[in-house]
Amino acid sequence: MKIAKTSLSLAVMAFALTACGGDDTRYVDRVTEVPGDTIDNPVEYMPVDGHVLGFWVMDADADCEEFCVNDYSAYGNPLYALDGNYQELEAAPRSEEGGAVGGVLGFDGTYQLSTRENSVLANTVIGEAFALHVRARSAADPQGSVFSLGSQGALAFDLQMNGAVAVLNFPNQERRLVVALGDAGTWQELWVGSDGNHVTVQLDCETVAEFDRSAGMPILSSHATGAMVGAAWGSTTRTPFQGDVDLVRLSGSDEANLFCPESD
Repeated sequence: MKIAKTSLSLAVMAFALTACGGDDTRYVDRVTEVPGDTIDNPVEYMPVDGHVLGFWVMDADADCEEFCVNDYSAYGNPLYALDGNYQELEAAPRSEEGGAVGGVLGFDGTYQLSTRENSVLANTVIGEAFALHVRARSAADPQGSVFSLGSQGALAFDLQMNGAVAVLNFPNQERRLVVALGDAGTWQELWVGSDGNHVTVQLDCETVAEFDRSAGMPILSSHATGAMVGAAWGSTTRTPFQGDVDLVRLSGSDEANLFCPESD
């Protein structure tokens, strides 16, 4: 009943926010060269609407008592830094400059970021249509989980990376996709999209993997799931990531790959 109420309220909020264009937007300058002058035009970067369940750039949120990363979606799902046993850290991580529109966090395997149990996202069933944007890089050898969905009791999705490949795990679909990455240590822009029946994975705007949904089982989960950056969900966190994360964006609709430039 709790999930049903949350899903209904999200549907109402999504309609209202879609009508008004969302509650927050990140901006990036688009430079225009003209004879004798250069003009910086601030333009919307990945505009937010009511379908966006979480949009995290790795900037520390000063309003949190402990270290957390702000969520720029309408639902306010901050990611809190914890160790592998879900305990507070002795020393908070530090966000560095260099992201597409915000900061960058370096992960060394000692901590992860995750939503809390009382967050809107952790009480929401995402559904079969969704989209995920992740911008991250790694030069490490061991595979580590950049982003995962689930809870301490179950894993619904896991995106792992090292310096050579990305591995996408869909446990309920019994699917494991392996994608070769570009040069180790360079930024990788991964997009995963589902229209409810077909899942597509793109790397740097090129389709690199896809599959059709197996009937009878959800692509992600039929239960509510929390989000985690830097490790995989479990009773204790698993497969810690070693590398840098710039941004993660999760949508409850099959939005297009926003990493790709607009077509002329």
